Order: sequence, then C-alpha cells, then structure tokens
Amino acid sequence: MSADVLKDEGLHLFQAGDYEGALVKFETAVSLYAADANEAGRAEMWNNMGVIHRLRGQRDAALAVLTQAADAFAQLGDDNRQAQALGNLGDLYAAAKDQTEAARCYSDAAALFAQDGDRDKQSQVLRALSLMRLRQGRFVQAMMHMEESLTVKPHAGFFGGIFRGMLRFVLKLMGAK
Repeated sequence: MSADVLKDEGLHLFQAGDYEGALVKFETAVSLYAADANEAGRAEMWNNMGVIHRLRGQRDAALAVLTQAADAFAQLGDDNRQAQALGNLGDLYAAAKDQTEAARCYSDAAALFAQDGDRDKQSQVLRALSLMRLRQGRFVQAMMHMEESLTVKPHAGFFGGIFRGMLRFVLKLMGAK
C-alpha cells in the first residue's frame, strides 16, 4: 500500500471520527514517506497527527509532531503548509491557555498565509486570534483582529461588509484606528 493511499484512508477515518484508526494510518504513512524520501509527505502526516493528538487532549504529543511539521515545512520553503502547522500550534496553545505562544503562532501563520496569497486561511487564523482575545476580555484587540480578518477575507459577503464597517466605526470611536 502506498503512503498516499494510507493518507487518504486516514483522512476518511478522521472525518468519520475514528481518530485512533486515522492515527495508525498516518503513522504508517510517515514511515512510507520516509522510505521514499518525501519530506513534505512526512510533514503533512505529522501535522495531521498533531491535530488528532490535540483533539484527544495529548498536548505533549501534539506539540512534538506539530513542531516537527512546522520546522519541516519551513526547511522545504512551503509557506502555506508551515502556516497551517503554526495555526494548529496556535489552537494547541490557546486550548492550554498559553495566550502568548498562541498569539505568536496565529500571527506568524497569518503573515505566512498573506505572503502566500491565501487570504481565506489568513482570515481564519486572524478570526481564531480574535476569538482568543475576546475570551481574554481584550475587546479592542479582538475587534481589531476581527476587522483585519474580515478585510482580508475574500467574498466576505454583504453582512461581513456591514460587520466590518461597524467594527471600524467602533474602533474609530475608541481611538484604536
């Protein structure tokens, strides 16, 4: 069986909620990608494994493989997938209430997505950063990040445009813009 087939099977199992089965497929795919000297494939599997570990509350395991994935994608010059791994690290840190590291990861991910031209994913990580700031009670920062998220989001739609306009108005009233 090829690594790509295992990856696809793992993604299917993940979507069905079978995290243990998906993890086994991804771990096996890592070995096969290594045998093929496919570093991008290995890093993608580490990223997938990190998401599963995070969802299962296995913080240390998630941190290890997500860091491996982000570092590998950085070495490969794959900004988009490095940003995805950083976004996942941001989610991990946010869940652990480490807002400093979460904010760093989200901000770095947003910058890489912007550099890569992936405005949709950039908008998503900025929204995650905004929601984290909102949970912290840092309302002005939350509004600023949400406004930025809506500004970069392609096809924000009518209501997104209205919401962005309202945020800009409130931020101007507060002297933040």
